[in-house]
Amino acid sequence: MIDATVLIPTHDHPTCLRHAVASVQAQTMQNFELFIVGDGVGDDTRAAVAELAQQDARIRFFDCPKGPRKGEINRHAALAHAQGRFIAYLGDDDCWMPHHLAVLDTLLVEADFGHTLQVGIGPDGGIEVMPADLSNPAFRARMLGELFNRFDLTFAGHTLSAYRRLPHGWRTTPPDFAWTDLYMWRQFLAEPWCRAKSAMVPTAINTWTHKRPHLGEAERADDLAIWCARAADPNFRETLWRRIARDFGNQSIGFELDAIRNAAARDAAVAASGRFEAAVHALGAERGAWETKLHVLETAQLQALTELQQALEQARREAARLADECASMKCSTSWRITGPLRAAKNLAARLKSR
Repeated sequence: MIDATVLIPTHDHPTCLRHAVASVQAQTMQNFELFIVGDGVGDDTRAAVAELAQQDARIRFFDCPKGPRKGEINRHAALAHAQGRFIAYLGDDDCWMPHHLAVLDTLLVEADFGHTLQVGIGPDGGIEVMPADLSNPAFRARMLGELFNRFDLTFAGHTLSAYRRLPHGWRTTPPDFAWTDLYMWRQFLAEPWCRAKSAMVPTAINTWTHKRPHLGEAERADDLAIWCARAADPNFRETLWRRIARDFGNQSIGFELDAIRNAAARDAAVAASGRFEAAVHALGAERGAWETKLHVLETAQLQALTELQQALEQARREAARLADECASMKCSTSWRITGPLRAAKNLAARLKSR
C-alpha cells in the first residue's frame, strides 16, 4: 500500500513547480504517489510536468480545464484515484523540509485531519510563524465561525478514509468566501467524528508570494530555489527550531505578564465594583430613611388638615346657631320694648364722647 498521496495544484508556475516537486522527492518517506493537478495550464507547464514524470514514475499529471475559483473540483476528481493512506498538499511555489511527510504520518495515526507549523515568508523577506491548536475546542470553533485560518494548503493533511466520509470533498468555494483552503478545512472541522490535531513542528515553507506581488515569475522561482536549499539544510532547520523556541518562550513570558496585569486589573475592577455596590446600598438606605420621614410628615400634615377642617365645620355650625339665636332675640317682645332705652343709651354715649 502507498503511504501518501501528494497533491500539487498548479495553474501558471512551471519554473516554481520544478522546485516544489524536488522538495517532495527529497522526503525521508519515499513511498508516495505525486499528483500534479493542472487547472487550465499552458504548454510550458505541460512540458515541465512531462519532463518530471518521465524522470519519476510516481508522478501523475491531471491535465484539467480551468475550473471555477482555484479549480477545487479538479482536486476532487484527482483524489478519486488516490491510493495513499493519507493525503498531503503542496503549493506549487512552496517547499517541504525532508521530514514533512514523516511528521504528518505520525500525526495522522491518531487524527483524521491535521497540519504542521505554518512558516511563511513575510513582505520584508523575514520568517513568520503562526502557531495553532486544532485540539482546542475554542480554536476549532473559531475556524468554523470566523474568517480565521492559521495554516495554508502546504501544511495540511488528512487520511484518505476521512476524506471519503465527507459530504462533498473539494468543491467550488462561493465567490463571497475569501479562502478556498479554509472553506475545505471547515468540512472536516464541522464533522463530530473528525479528530483534528496540530503538530507544532516546522516542516515546510510558504513563500507567501501574494504578499510580495512585485516578484515576477523568474524572481519567484529564484526565491523559491533559495528557500528550498535552506529547507534541505540541517543547520538551517536547527537554527529555525531554536528561533521558534526562543520566540515561543518570549511569547509565553509576555502572555504570563499580560495575565498578571489582567488579574490585577480584574481585582481592581472587582474592588471598585464592591465599593460602588456599597455606595449604591448606602444611597438606597438613605433614600429609604428620607422616604420614611416624608411619609411621617405627610401623615402629620394630613392629620392637621383634617383637624382644621373639622374645627372650621364646627365654627360654621356655631356661627349659624348664634345667628339663629340673634334673629330670635330681635323678633321677641322684650327686644322691641327695650329698643328706645338702647337708643337713648347709645345717644348719651355719643354726646359724652364729644
